[in-house]
Amino acid sequence: MSARDEENDDNKSAEAKSDEKKRKPSTSSDFSKLLEGVVFVLSGFVNPERSTLRSQALAMGAEYQADWNSGCTLLICAFPNTPKFRQVEAECGTIVAKEWISECYQQKKLVDIDVHLMHAGKPWRKSSGLHAVNRAKESSQARNADKAVEKKVQRKAATASSSKKAQSESVKEFSRSAVKQWVKDDLNKTMSWLRSQEEKPEPDQMNEIAAQGILTCIQDAIDLLEKNQDISQVTEQWSCIPRIVKELESLAKASQTSASKEDLHKQAGNYKHIYESELQSLADHSAGSEKKPKNGTSTQTRVNPSGDDAGYDSDDTIEMTEEEIDTAYKLTAS
Repeated sequence: MSARDEENDDNKSAEAKSDEKKRKPSTSSDFSKLLEGVVFVLSGFVNPERSTLRSQALAMGAEYQADWNSGCTLLICAFPNTPKFRQVEAECGTIVAKEWISECYQQKKLVDIDVHLMHAGKPWRKSSGLHAVNRAKESSQARNADKAVEKKVQRKAATASSSKKAQSESVKEFSRSAVKQWVKDDLNKTMSWLRSQEEKPEPDQMNEIAAQGILTCIQDAIDLLEKNQDISQVTEQWSCIPRIVKELESLAKASQTSASKEDLHKQAGNYKHIYESELQSLADHSAGSEKKPKNGTSTQTRVNPSGDDAGYDSDDTIEMTEEEIDTAYKLTAS
Protein backbone atom coordinates (compact mmCIF):
# COMPACT_ATOMS: atom_id res chain seq x y z
CA MET A 1 0.00 0.00 0.00
CA SER A 2 1.38 3.42 -0.96
CA ALA A 3 1.84 6.37 1.38
CA ARG A 4 -0.97 8.19 -0.46
CA ASP A 5 -3.37 5.27 0.12
CA GLU A 6 -2.50 5.18 3.83
CA GLU A 7 -3.14 8.93 4.06
CA ASN A 8 -6.53 8.54 2.38
CA ASP A 9 -7.48 5.75 4.81
CA ASP A 10 -6.48 7.92 7.77
CA ASN A 11 -8.60 10.78 6.46
CA LYS A 12 -11.60 8.49 5.97
CA SER A 13 -11.19 7.09 9.48
CA ALA A 14 -11.05 10.60 10.99
CA GLU A 15 -14.14 11.65 9.03
CA ALA A 16 -16.00 8.54 10.15
CA LYS A 17 -15.19 9.27 13.81
CA SER A 18 -16.28 12.89 13.36
CA ASP A 19 -19.59 11.80 11.83
CA GLU A 20 -20.12 9.29 14.63
CA LYS A 21 -19.63 12.02 17.25
CA LYS A 22 -22.14 14.23 15.44
CA ARG A 23 -24.71 11.43 15.27
CA LYS A 24 -24.19 10.38 18.89
CA PRO A 25 -26.77 12.26 21.01
CA SER A 26 -25.96 13.99 24.24
CA THR A 27 -26.96 11.78 27.18
CA SER A 28 -27.92 14.68 29.42
CA SER A 29 -29.91 16.31 26.62
CA ASP A 30 -31.81 13.09 25.89
CA PHE A 31 -32.53 12.53 29.58
CA SER A 32 -34.01 15.99 29.99
CA LYS A 33 -36.39 15.29 27.08
CA LEU A 34 -37.51 11.75 27.97
CA LEU A 35 -40.95 12.98 29.04
CA GLU A 36 -41.18 15.91 26.66
CA GLY A 37 -44.83 16.69 25.99
CA VAL A 38 -46.06 14.96 29.18
CA VAL A 39 -48.29 17.05 31.45
CA PHE A 40 -48.78 15.07 34.66
CA VAL A 41 -50.80 15.20 37.88
CA LEU A 42 -50.05 13.33 41.14
CA SER A 43 -52.67 11.57 43.27
CA GLY A 44 -52.48 9.71 46.58
CA PHE A 45 -48.90 10.67 47.54
CA VAL A 46 -47.56 12.53 50.57
CA ASN A 47 -44.17 14.15 51.09
CA PRO A 48 -41.37 13.34 50.74
CA GLU A 49 -42.42 10.74 48.13
CA ARG A 50 -44.67 13.27 46.35
CA SER A 51 -41.82 15.78 46.10
CA THR A 52 -39.40 13.10 44.85
CA LEU A 53 -41.71 11.90 42.07
CA ARG A 54 -42.46 15.45 40.98
CA SER A 55 -38.75 16.33 40.85
CA GLN A 56 -37.89 13.18 38.88
CA ALA A 57 -40.61 13.80 36.28
CA LEU A 58 -39.64 17.47 35.92
CA ALA A 59 -36.00 16.50 35.47
CA MET A 60 -37.03 14.32 32.53
CA GLY A 61 -38.85 17.18 30.79
CA ALA A 62 -42.44 16.72 31.97
CA GLU A 63 -44.74 19.55 33.09
CA TYR A 64 -46.56 19.43 36.44
CA GLN A 65 -50.18 20.46 37.13
CA ALA A 66 -51.75 20.46 40.59
CA ASP A 67 -55.21 19.44 39.33
CA TRP A 68 -56.44 17.54 36.29
CA ASN A 69 -57.63 19.63 33.36
CA SER A 70 -58.06 19.31 29.61
CA GLY A 71 -54.38 20.06 29.03
CA CYS A 72 -53.13 17.15 31.18
CA THR A 73 -51.97 13.89 29.59
CA LEU A 74 -50.98 11.57 32.45
CA LEU A 75 -52.06 10.82 36.04
CA ILE A 76 -49.44 9.23 38.31
CA CYS A 77 -51.44 7.46 41.01
CA ALA A 78 -50.49 5.74 44.29
CA PHE A 79 -53.54 3.46 44.44
CA PRO A 80 -56.86 3.01 42.58
CA ASN A 81 -60.18 4.70 43.30
CA THR A 82 -58.90 8.07 44.49
CA PRO A 83 -61.13 11.01 43.48
CA LYS A 84 -58.64 12.03 40.78
CA PHE A 85 -58.38 8.42 39.59
CA ARG A 86 -62.14 8.24 39.04
CA GLN A 87 -62.19 11.64 37.34
CA VAL A 88 -59.40 10.79 34.88
CA GLU A 89 -60.83 7.34 34.23
CA ALA A 90 -64.22 8.89 33.38
CA GLU A 91 -62.51 11.31 30.96
CA CYS A 92 -60.61 8.45 29.26
CA GLY A 93 -57.25 9.73 30.50
CA THR A 94 -54.19 7.54 30.99
CA ILE A 95 -53.19 6.51 34.53
CA VAL A 96 -49.82 5.00 35.44
CA ALA A 97 -48.16 3.69 38.62
CA LYS A 98 -45.28 5.56 40.24
CA GLU A 99 -42.80 2.77 39.39
CA TRP A 100 -42.77 3.85 35.73
CA ILE A 101 -41.43 7.30 36.64
CA SER A 102 -38.85 5.83 39.05
CA GLU A 103 -37.57 3.26 36.56
CA CYS A 104 -37.30 5.79 33.72
CA TYR A 105 -35.36 8.09 36.04
CA GLN A 106 -33.01 5.36 37.31
CA GLN A 107 -32.35 3.77 33.92
CA LYS A 108 -32.23 7.16 32.15
CA LYS A 109 -34.44 5.87 29.35
CA LEU A 110 -38.12 5.29 28.56
CA VAL A 111 -39.11 1.87 29.87
CA ASP A 112 -42.21 -0.02 28.72
CA ILE A 113 -45.23 1.83 30.10
CA ASP A 114 -47.73 -0.98 29.43
CA VAL A 115 -46.70 -3.06 32.46
CA HIS A 116 -47.26 -0.05 34.73
CA LEU A 117 -50.60 1.14 33.32
CA MET A 118 -53.50 1.37 35.78
CA HIS A 119 -55.85 2.64 33.06
CA ALA A 120 -55.19 2.99 29.34
CA GLY A 121 -56.77 6.03 27.74
CA LYS A 122 -55.78 8.94 25.55
CA PRO A 123 -52.12 9.39 24.50
CA TRP A 124 -49.97 10.13 27.52
CA ARG A 125 -47.74 12.55 25.60
CA LYS A 126 -48.56 15.64 23.58
CA SER A 127 -47.32 15.62 19.99
CA SER A 128 -45.96 19.13 20.45
CA GLY A 129 -45.02 20.44 23.84
CA LEU A 130 -41.52 21.80 23.43
CA HIS A 131 -42.27 25.21 24.89
CA ALA A 132 -43.77 23.76 28.05
CA VAL A 133 -40.90 21.30 28.39
CA ASN A 134 -38.34 24.06 28.05
CA ARG A 135 -40.05 26.04 30.80
CA ALA A 136 -40.05 22.99 33.07
CA LYS A 137 -36.39 22.36 32.26
CA GLU A 138 -35.42 25.95 32.99
CA SER A 139 -37.31 25.83 36.27
CA SER A 140 -35.53 22.61 37.23
CA GLN A 141 -32.13 24.07 36.31
CA ALA A 142 -32.86 27.19 38.37
CA ARG A 143 -33.73 25.07 41.41
CA ASN A 144 -30.56 23.03 40.99
CA ALA A 145 -28.50 26.21 40.76
CA ASP A 146 -30.09 27.56 43.94
CA LYS A 147 -29.35 24.30 45.75
CA ALA A 148 -25.72 24.41 44.57
CA VAL A 149 -25.34 27.97 45.88
CA GLU A 150 -26.98 27.01 49.16
CA LYS A 151 -24.65 24.03 49.62
CA LYS A 152 -21.64 26.21 48.86
CA VAL A 153 -22.71 28.77 51.48
CA GLN A 154 -23.28 25.99 54.00
CA ARG A 155 -19.83 24.53 53.36
CA LYS A 156 -18.24 27.94 53.89
CA ALA A 157 -20.18 28.41 57.09
CA ALA A 158 -19.09 24.98 58.31
CA THR A 159 -15.43 25.78 57.49
CA ALA A 160 -15.63 29.11 59.32
CA SER A 161 -17.21 27.43 62.31
CA SER A 162 -14.55 24.72 62.48
CA SER A 163 -11.79 27.36 62.41
CA LYS A 164 -13.08 28.91 65.64
CA LYS A 165 -11.64 28.03 69.01
CA ALA A 166 -12.89 24.57 70.02
CA GLN A 167 -15.17 24.62 73.01
CA SER A 168 -16.21 21.86 75.33
CA GLU A 169 -19.91 21.52 74.81
CA SER A 170 -22.35 18.82 75.88
CA VAL A 171 -25.58 18.13 74.01
CA LYS A 172 -28.79 17.87 75.97
CA GLU A 173 -30.23 14.37 76.20
CA PHE A 174 -33.88 13.41 76.58
CA SER A 175 -35.15 10.66 78.86
CA ARG A 176 -36.41 7.44 77.31
CA SER A 177 -39.80 7.83 79.00
CA ALA A 178 -40.23 11.31 77.51
CA VAL A 179 -39.32 10.11 74.02
CA LYS A 180 -41.74 7.16 74.29
CA GLN A 181 -44.55 9.59 75.15
CA TRP A 182 -43.60 11.70 72.12
CA VAL A 183 -43.94 8.58 69.96
CA LYS A 184 -47.55 8.08 71.07
CA ASP A 185 -48.39 11.74 70.58
CA ASP A 186 -46.74 11.84 67.13
CA LEU A 187 -48.56 8.69 66.00
CA ASN A 188 -51.95 10.05 67.07
CA LYS A 189 -51.25 13.42 65.45
CA THR A 190 -50.09 11.87 62.16
CA MET A 191 -53.05 9.49 61.96
CA SER A 192 -55.42 12.38 62.65
CA TRP A 193 -53.81 14.34 59.82
CA LEU A 194 -54.12 11.38 57.43
CA ARG A 195 -57.81 11.00 58.27
CA SER A 196 -58.38 14.68 57.44
CA GLN A 197 -57.01 14.32 53.91
CA GLU A 198 -59.32 13.99 50.93
CA GLU A 199 -57.24 11.11 49.59
CA LYS A 200 -56.59 8.95 52.62
CA PRO A 201 -55.37 5.33 52.94
CA GLU A 202 -57.56 2.44 54.02
CA PRO A 203 -58.30 2.28 57.80
CA ASP A 204 -56.34 -0.97 58.24
CA GLN A 205 -53.29 0.68 56.63
CA MET A 206 -53.53 3.98 58.54
CA ASN A 207 -51.31 2.96 61.47
CA GLU A 208 -48.59 1.47 59.29
CA ILE A 209 -48.45 4.44 56.89
CA ALA A 210 -48.36 6.92 59.78
CA ALA A 211 -45.48 5.02 61.42
CA GLN A 212 -43.55 4.86 58.14
CA GLY A 213 -43.98 8.59 57.62
CA ILE A 214 -42.71 9.38 61.14
CA LEU A 215 -39.60 7.21 60.74
CA THR A 216 -38.88 8.56 57.26
CA CYS A 217 -39.04 12.14 58.53
CA ILE A 218 -36.64 11.30 61.39
CA GLN A 219 -34.25 9.60 58.95
CA ASP A 220 -34.28 12.68 56.71
CA ALA A 221 -33.23 14.76 59.73
CA ILE A 222 -30.45 12.27 60.58
CA ASP A 223 -29.15 12.39 56.99
CA LEU A 224 -28.99 16.19 57.11
CA LEU A 225 -27.15 16.07 60.45
CA GLU A 226 -24.64 13.66 58.96
CA LYS A 227 -24.04 16.08 56.08
CA ASN A 228 -23.87 19.02 58.51
CA GLN A 229 -26.88 20.63 56.83
CA ASP A 230 -29.82 22.58 58.21
CA ILE A 231 -32.65 20.38 59.58
CA SER A 232 -35.16 23.10 58.78
CA GLN A 233 -35.26 21.64 55.26
CA VAL A 234 -37.20 18.72 56.77
CA THR A 235 -39.69 20.93 58.59
CA GLU A 236 -40.37 22.79 55.36
CA GLN A 237 -41.12 19.61 53.38
CA TRP A 238 -43.29 17.68 55.88
CA SER A 239 -46.81 18.51 57.04
CA CYS A 240 -46.55 16.54 60.31
CA ILE A 241 -43.24 16.99 62.12
CA PRO A 242 -42.35 14.48 64.87
CA ARG A 243 -41.52 16.07 68.23
CA ILE A 244 -38.00 14.64 68.23
CA VAL A 245 -37.22 16.34 64.90
CA LYS A 246 -38.28 19.71 66.32
CA GLU A 247 -36.07 19.12 69.37
CA LEU A 248 -33.12 18.08 67.18
CA GLU A 249 -33.55 21.25 65.11
CA SER A 250 -33.33 23.39 68.26
CA LEU A 251 -30.26 21.51 69.50
CA ALA A 252 -28.57 21.74 66.10
CA LYS A 253 -28.94 25.53 66.10
CA ALA A 254 -27.38 25.67 69.58
CA SER A 255 -24.47 23.36 68.67
CA GLN A 256 -21.40 25.35 67.63
CA THR A 257 -18.54 22.85 67.43
CA SER A 258 -18.10 19.87 65.10
CA ALA A 259 -17.72 17.58 68.12
CA SER A 260 -21.11 18.54 69.53
CA LYS A 261 -22.75 18.07 66.12
CA GLU A 262 -21.27 14.61 65.81
CA ASP A 263 -22.63 13.81 69.26
CA LEU A 264 -26.06 15.12 68.21
CA HIS A 265 -26.02 12.92 65.09
CA LYS A 266 -25.25 9.87 67.26
CA GLN A 267 -28.04 10.71 69.69
CA ALA A 268 -30.49 11.19 66.81
CA GLY A 269 -29.80 7.61 65.73
CA ASN A 270 -30.52 6.37 69.27
CA TYR A 271 -33.78 8.31 69.39
CA LYS A 272 -34.85 6.76 66.07
CA HIS A 273 -34.29 3.28 67.56
CA ILE A 274 -36.59 4.22 70.46
CA TYR A 275 -39.22 5.41 67.99
CA GLU A 276 -38.93 2.18 65.97
CA SER A 277 -39.24 0.01 69.07
CA GLU A 278 -42.18 1.95 70.52
CA LEU A 279 -44.06 2.15 67.20
CA GLN A 280 -43.69 -1.61 66.80
CA SER A 281 -44.89 -2.13 70.36
CA LEU A 282 -47.93 0.09 69.75
CA ALA A 283 -48.71 -1.77 66.52
CA ASP A 284 -48.50 -5.15 68.30
CA HIS A 285 -50.69 -3.89 71.16
CA SER A 286 -53.26 -2.54 68.70
CA ALA A 287 -53.36 -5.86 66.83
CA GLY A 288 -53.76 -7.76 70.12
CA SER A 289 -56.54 -5.50 71.36
CA GLU A 290 -58.62 -6.24 68.27
CA LYS A 291 -58.61 -9.94 69.14
CA LYS A 292 -59.59 -9.50 72.83
CA PRO A 293 -63.20 -9.09 74.06
CA LYS A 294 -64.35 -5.59 74.93
CA ASN A 295 -63.36 -4.23 78.34
CA GLY A 296 -65.79 -4.86 81.19
CA THR A 297 -67.07 -8.20 79.86
CA SER A 298 -66.52 -11.44 81.69
CA THR A 299 -67.09 -15.06 80.92
CA GLN A 300 -70.27 -16.18 82.61
CA THR A 301 -71.58 -19.69 83.22
CA ARG A 302 -75.09 -20.72 84.08
CA VAL A 303 -75.14 -22.97 87.14
CA ASN A 304 -78.01 -25.03 88.45
CA PRO A 305 -77.87 -24.44 92.22
CA SER A 306 -79.82 -27.62 92.92
CA GLY A 307 -77.13 -29.72 91.24
CA ASP A 308 -79.81 -31.87 89.63
CA ASP A 309 -79.27 -31.98 85.87
CA ALA A 310 -82.50 -33.87 85.29
CA GLY A 311 -84.54 -31.20 87.03
CA TYR A 312 -82.78 -28.32 85.32
CA ASP A 313 -84.99 -25.28 84.87
CA SER A 314 -83.81 -21.98 83.42
CA ASP A 315 -85.81 -20.08 86.02
CA ASP A 316 -83.78 -21.74 88.81
CA THR A 317 -80.39 -20.86 87.40
CA ILE A 318 -78.16 -17.91 88.28
CA GLU A 319 -75.32 -16.26 86.40
CA MET A 320 -71.88 -16.47 88.02
CA THR A 321 -68.44 -15.36 86.92
CA GLU A 322 -65.62 -17.88 86.79
CA GLU A 323 -64.12 -16.36 89.94
CA GLU A 324 -67.42 -16.85 91.82
CA ILE A 325 -67.66 -20.42 90.57
CA ASP A 326 -64.12 -21.15 91.79
CA THR A 327 -64.89 -19.70 95.24
CA ALA A 328 -68.10 -21.72 95.52
CA TYR A 329 -66.24 -24.91 94.58
CA LYS A 330 -63.59 -24.34 97.28
CA LEU A 331 -66.27 -23.72 99.95
CA THR A 332 -68.15 -26.86 98.94
CA ALA A 333 -64.96 -28.96 98.94
CA SER A 334 -63.98 -27.74 102.42
